[in-house]
Amino acid sequence: MEEKEKLIEEIKELWNSNDLPEFEIAPELLEYLTLKELQELKAKILQSQKILSEEQKEWLFQFRKY
Repeated sequence: MEEKEKLIEEIKELWNSNDLPEFEIAPELLEYLTLKELQELKAKILQSQKILSEEQKEWLFQFRKY
């Protein structure tokens, strides 16, 4: 159970540090998800951050001097 609790806390931290409307789920419902579901949710959040970072890089690239 400790692994699940740790994963829930990690997901909540990711949620709090980012604006992630596509992951709208009540944080108190996380405890009802299986360990596999929590792992998949965390992976989706991290993937979303990666995509966002790539979009930011593309946006910044337009200001590069040639």
